[in-house]
Amino acid sequence: MIRFALYVACAVLATLAGCKRPVDTRVHVRIWHQKIGGERDLFDQFVSQYNAAHPDRLVETLYKENEELRNLYIIAAVAGQGPDLIYGPADNVGVLVTTETIRPLDQIFGADFFARFTSQGLVDWKGSHWLAADQIGNHLTLVYNRALVPSPPGTLDELIATGQHLTKDDNGDGKMDQYGLTWNYREPFFFIPFLTGFGGWVMDAQGHPTLDNEQTVRAIQFILDLRDKYKIIPREGDYEIADMLFKESRTAMIINGPWSWASYHVPDKNMVAPLPFNSETGLWCEPMISAKGYSVSANVPPEKFEIIRDVVTYLTGAEVQEKMALQLATTPVDKSVLASPAVANNPALHASTEQIKHGRPMPIVPQMRLIWEGMRGPYQLVMSGAITAREAAHRMQREAEKNIADSNL
Repeated sequence: MIRFALYVACAVLATLAGCKRPVDTRVHVRIWHQKIGGERDLFDQFVSQYNAAHPDRLVETLYKENEELRNLYIIAAVAGQGPDLIYGPADNVGVLVTTETIRPLDQIFGADFFARFTSQGLVDWKGSHWLAADQIGNHLTLVYNRALVPSPPGTLDELIATGQHLTKDDNGDGKMDQYGLTWNYREPFFFIPFLTGFGGWVMDAQGHPTLDNEQTVRAIQFILDLRDKYKIIPREGDYEIADMLFKESRTAMIINGPWSWASYHVPDKNMVAPLPFNSETGLWCEPMISAKGYSVSANVPPEKFEIIRDVVTYLTGAEVQEKMALQLATTPVDKSVLASPAVANNPALHASTEQIKHGRPMPIVPQMRLIWEGMRGPYQLVMSGAITAREAAHRMQREAEKNIADSNL
């Protein structure tokens, strides 16, 4: 019996020794991205289709939240590792160029590739192309429940009036069963439309922060008034809570971006509209606008350029952009897609385009990331009631200046 067991063991070992794993000869292309929700689902479909059509290569994708994506990418790329492609918003470009972790697209792509993009679809800096987009926007708009809001408010005064009419305590228990408006108002990015609506901005032409002023104070105070004076937004909340309230029809309006519209059933159940006009200042509430797209790692060797060129051309191509536009209401940057009747006559895309006209390009210089970091702490303190709007403006300026000074920019 023991001999038989030894014989079987030897036979198995001999068989295993004679078997070798098949060698994977495919060229692997790794992409790190920050696509979420329906956009990620569609992206995965595109990648699967590409892989099925190209058995000699394999595109591999990995999701990371935007801040983590940028920081971990830089660490990996500096060490000669990381993905071949990184997908994200345009404001990453300044940091990635400064750290020398991405390669100029001009080294890989020819004039024909660049010619099909609108001017907003390519991110340029220091005389080179650094990012090729599959959409322009990444912008906030007003999204409203069509059953509750027949016509969206066009001014901040109308926003308040509509919000008060639709904020309700149905059972009289002192807790609101429905709010007029909600959004992730504790996050600085979602504060920008009100900052611009009161005449403010984050930096001057030289990249110096411009936050400690009356415009910032008035914008912060307006948001506090929406919550504490007019009581049309919840006292507490973050992105997930705001998103849930709107999906459950417990708020009539929300401020959010194109990444959310598919899950909000735009334009069938809900619809988008430009953010309101501030009659007091004569200014629109302008969100930041940025392209989102692909950059190539500085570590990609020349022998891989042909496949990288093919992958990026496909993922930013007309077919992909049109499907994204029609299914997700993203705004395309391919000239032929923009001109197509299916896109030109889409009501949600038309409203989104109108918002883009009333938007401000997000700065791509490295100082922008340091200003965000300087804004976040004081801004969240004022929303928690720990400091005044004026003190928040002062602290945001001071912390942003310190971050920039410490970075030696």
